[in-house]
Amino acid sequence: MSNLSKDWLLRVDDLSVEFKTPRGIVQAVDHISFDIKPNETLALVGETGCGKSVTARSILKLVPHPQGRYASGSITLKNQSTGTSIDMLSAPLSEVRATRGNRIAMIFQDPGKALNPSLTIGQQLAEVFGEHRVDLLLDKAGFDQNNLPFGAKVFATQKAGFISKNIFKLTHRKDYLKIRKSIDSAVEIALADTGIPNPKKVMSRYPHELSGGMKQRVMIAQALACDPDLLIADEPTTALDVTIQARILDLIKEIQTRRGTAILYITHDLSIVRQFADRLAVMYAGRIVEIGPALEVLANPQHPYTQGLLGAIPKSTTPRGKLAAIAGTVPQLIDPPAQCHFQSRCQWSASACTKNVPLLTELNDNRQVACLRFAGETHKHTQIGELPSQINFRETNNI
Repeated sequence: MSNLSKDWLLRVDDLSVEFKTPRGIVQAVDHISFDIKPNETLALVGETGCGKSVTARSILKLVPHPQGRYASGSITLKNQSTGTSIDMLSAPLSEVRATRGNRIAMIFQDPGKALNPSLTIGQQLAEVFGEHRVDLLLDKAGFDQNNLPFGAKVFATQKAGFISKNIFKLTHRKDYLKIRKSIDSAVEIALADTGIPNPKKVMSRYPHELSGGMKQRVMIAQALACDPDLLIADEPTTALDVTIQARILDLIKEIQTRRGTAILYITHDLSIVRQFADRLAVMYAGRIVEIGPALEVLANPQHPYTQGLLGAIPKSTTPRGKLAAIAGTVPQLIDPPAQCHFQSRCQWSASACTKNVPLLTELNDNRQVACLRFAGETHKHTQIGELPSQINFRETNNI
């Protein structure tokens, strides 16, 4: 049964992403489906290499070509006000580029690498406005859209490329000067919105002159500059210390509350999920294995992998030097067999698990689990009799 709801902003349906390697085809993302509702935070969790970041980049159609390809599926973004939608995988590149950074924005893992070291902070934020908000900038500059002077016409046609090279040189014509002031004002407001002190001074600095926390705030300002419907945050606090992490998370949550932005939050840190996410999707070896309300999943995990992740979190009663671990290793995703990817590590593994791919099965209106123990009649070829009929999972409340 499908885990897709009727009220959605973004819908990922049956997405598969493959990469060509000398050893074979890597199935990085394997037929996953989920949706994100307006103003909702969906956390996508899993260990390194499970396909989280590939999923995020697929939403923006940023999987490198020709090494990677979209083998199946669709990624649909709905316009809540007009009722129209765009499929990011099949739409023309011009439409996709108009959507990136505008209706869907992304905060990348490492701001030190994501920011351009050769451009100032002001120039980099100005590019966003130049690409997606030309009309707004021209209006703020006081120009008549139907009767633009020469400098404004040049700006309107060259947009972001013109800004990055010339933003601080727009002084030799009156119309350029007006545009520059308009851009400066928009960038300053975007930086101030993230709590950056003295944004005017920060605009003239280069990324290497800022701390990690400041660079992350710049990334957030850049992502939110055009007030997107969906923000993808790909482990945005990984390189930061604990104190700065908390501030960045509070900032993202505060901005979401104020603007109503939906968030796809990608992380491997389950402690963040409890306080930050509305729903939780657990990913393993390219597949989503469990999805549901975050607190429900954390309190009572139903998939063996989810239970293993939660059981590995240290508790106050854990003896020093003793940590729980999931036995075995993650399977190779090069031409994987049609079976449960977790079966070699699962204590409930049965012969049916080596012959069938478990699909997400609804436990109730909000919970889905990809495990053959719950398949019932929804999988015609599953031999349910080979599996344990009753499994008692322990409650996990130690996060």
